[in-house]
Amino acid sequence: MRAEAPSAETSEKAAAAALTLQFLAFVADGRSYGETMEAWRSTCPRMPIWEDAVRDGLVRIENVGAMNSSRVVLTARGKARLGRNGA
Repeated sequence: MRAEAPSAETSEKAAAAALTLQFLAFVADGRSYGETMEAWRSTCPRMPIWEDAVRDGLVRIENVGAMNSSRVVLTARGKARLGRNGA
């Protein structure tokens, strides 16, 4: 019996999950809002990692003001997601 190949949707979800973990690890190193936007902005509607992480409550912006004085930090939920995936 032959195993079925993963669907495009499954592959997309796996890629998004892996990118989300990379994003959370990036933020965990301590980043300004400006650094985060520079590194993670995307015009691809299929990979909105930054927007999804904010929407899902994985990160938040502290000290809202100038781009380089505001900080992007992990929430407890973000830390838990990063931690349970061995990062």
